[in-house]
Amino acid sequence: KGETGVELEEMYVLTTSLPGNLQLKAGQYFAEFGRQNPQHPHSWAFADQPLVLNRMFGPDGLRSQGARLSWLLPTSTYVEAMVSVMNSTGGTTSSFRSDESADIHGGVALERAVRGASDLLYVPRVATSFELAETQTLLMGASAALGPNNSGPEASTKVYGLDLYWKWKSLKAHQGFPFVSLQAEALWRQYDAASRVSADIRDIRLPAEVLRDRGAYAQLV
Repeated sequence: KGETGVELEEMYVLTTSLPGNLQLKAGQYFAEFGRQNPQHPHSWAFADQPLVLNRMFGPDGLRSQGARLSWLLPTSTYVEAMVSVMNSTGGTTSSFRSDESADIHGGVALERAVRGASDLLYVPRVATSFELAETQTLLMGASAALGPNNSGPEASTKVYGLDLYWKWKSLKAHQGFPFVSLQAEALWRQYDAASRVSADIRDIRLPAEVLRDRGAYAQLV
């Protein structure tokens, strides 16, 4: 029997005229964590997702339903601060309360409803850019993703990231070429796993532990 599936990737509303350099976004969208996670796969520089992003956020990236408030600071250089408050459960919240997160802690996933603010996913980010020269631009950012995981009732996950993007483009560029760009990201994850029943052998209970991992990538175009 053939099956057909349709999945909504993003759908959101975005304000255009809030006072104080503020902007509000609400709906389902890619979390603004780092450089590549907010991008749709067709806009990646390479066909393959960096391994560290797959490990931290899964093959579909970190996206969910929520709202994001951003503030463009009144500075001479571009500086933007933002924070998203999102649903921490669903198939695309790997490292948090998605079913796939059970692969990280190796236990039986605990299902629970949203009971309060501690059950939500928070994604703050700050980004800035500089014109190093007429032909060179540098963008830097720092991000975090903080929320509960499904290993236990009080268990949580913290993911931190730093990102950098540098681009050189000739003043005589035609239709964008020639150019050279360098993109790099580094991520760290602390996964606080609660005491839980093993998913492989149900009469074994795994101890509470802190699972840490990290990784980075760089790509030159």
